[in-house]
Amino acid sequence: MSDIERYLFDVNGFIVVRDVLNTEMLERLNAVLDQQGLDDLDEQARDTKLNWLPDLGGPFLDLIDHPRILPYLVEFVDERVRLDHSYGRHMVTGSPGLDLHGFPDDRPRNCAWYHVRNGCISAGLTVVSFALTDVSAGDGGFVCVPGSHKANFPSPFLDTPADRKQPWLTHVELRAGDAVIFTEALTHGALAWEGPGVRRALFYKYAPGQWAWLSHEWTSEELEPLTPRQRAIVGPPGVIYSHNLKEREPIDIGTAEASAGV
Repeated sequence: MSDIERYLFDVNGFIVVRDVLNTEMLERLNAVLDQQGLDDLDEQARDTKLNWLPDLGGPFLDLIDHPRILPYLVEFVDERVRLDHSYGRHMVTGSPGLDLHGFPDDRPRNCAWYHVRNGCISAGLTVVSFALTDVSAGDGGFVCVPGSHKANFPSPFLDTPADRKQPWLTHVELRAGDAVIFTEALTHGALAWEGPGVRRALFYKYAPGQWAWLSHEWTSEELEPLTPRQRAIVGPPGVIYSHNLKEREPIDIGTAEASAGV
């Protein structure tokens, strides 16, 4: 990660990492989604179908510790970063957007904080959104209020529809294979989809090792296909693992244990 990327993440609350997924990986991911019959489902059924991406296996597990993305997570979130949850979105022409949400908050019930102390970024719940399809200017999709992750006053936009006519919103154009990394403290949402094709996006959400937003615990069957590094990343929250009283160790980003071709 460059100094420019660190600066832009701190200033805006998000960065775009280009060409994270190569052509082969995009084809693998989209091929699995093609088999889900998503076009024949309504919005709620599509969301339900994609509400836990690890169930889809294979390439969706490889994204847990993608070697291009993991260094950002260790830098922004925690050297003991853990995957909290992941889901997908399949939007067709006319699919509704998502109301604006997200705000910096220190209350204990919230893990979407954002702080910088002693030159180190500390972001709570942080999202990696992988684009599986192109997103052009007029299509819709992810929007945000840049810099709102450091706001000192309550956002007047929370729980309001995202509207492309709102001048304070920034729409992020993407190519298939790009990834957006953003903090949940950022006020963000999605515009209704107006593109000619579909929008496919995968969301992997990470938290510091001792924190959790969701309470899912991976079963032994779910853990079986994972690499050692992936198992460490999906482990239960805590400074100390309760089952063996072992301290959570920093994630090793020096080796790419994920499958080749990511």
